[in-house]
Amino acid sequence: MSARSRVAFASGAGGLIGATLLLSGRVDGSIVLALLFVGAARVAAPATLVGAGPVLAGGAYRSLAQLIAFAPAWVLVAATGVVRAGSAALSDARGANAVAGLAIARGQAATVAGAWFAIAAGIVAIASRVPIGAETESGAGTTGRIVVPATLKRLEAGAVIAQAALLVTLFAGPHVTGFGDGVSWILGLAGLAGIAWFARDVELRNAPLIAAVLAAVGVALAIAGGAP
Repeated sequence: MSARSRVAFASGAGGLIGATLLLSGRVDGSIVLALLFVGAARVAAPATLVGAGPVLAGGAYRSLAQLIAFAPAWVLVAATGVVRAGSAALSDARGANAVAGLAIARGQAATVAGAWFAIAAGIVAIASRVPIGAETESGAGTTGRIVVPATLKRLEAGAVIAQAALLVTLFAGPHVTGFGDGVSWILGLAGLAGIAWFARDVELRNAPLIAAVLAAVGVALAIAGGAP
């Protein structure tokens, strides 16, 4: 592993740790900071492989290009959360969900619709992925495989969960003060992670553009509806 690959992996691991601390509420921070952390964690796996052999490196570059293309959509999703919460602080987003009701069900009709559009954009971004590696039939009839190391797969899975947790925090996750609050978090994370898992092999053409359009509609509706 090259020095560049080690830096990419360390940055991703650090981003995942930082995102976990912020999203769990153990450290106070902003939505923007959480977005940066989860983004760093998500790009870490392909960034680590850009110096690998030609098969892995080719897929890694395509994966990085797609993840970067999703950046505008994620910025707009975060902006929708900021408008809805009336603040850029993650704690205020949880507070808005706790006091005014979950963004997916409570508030001005336009704001609620905007939250759903933002969630849809986030789902497209989370579920979309470029396969890295290859599997071919050799002349002897056996299968030759070039696969991503298990450590990087686990880092990518953690990043996907962190992205799902960010969506839940913004639109469906209140401060946990009782059993009902915990149910909101569990259902939100399980639902988003499940969608990402089952859609992992689905190829959606122009996915970054679709996500950006959905997110743009979301933030426009949130601005029109205002904070709860």
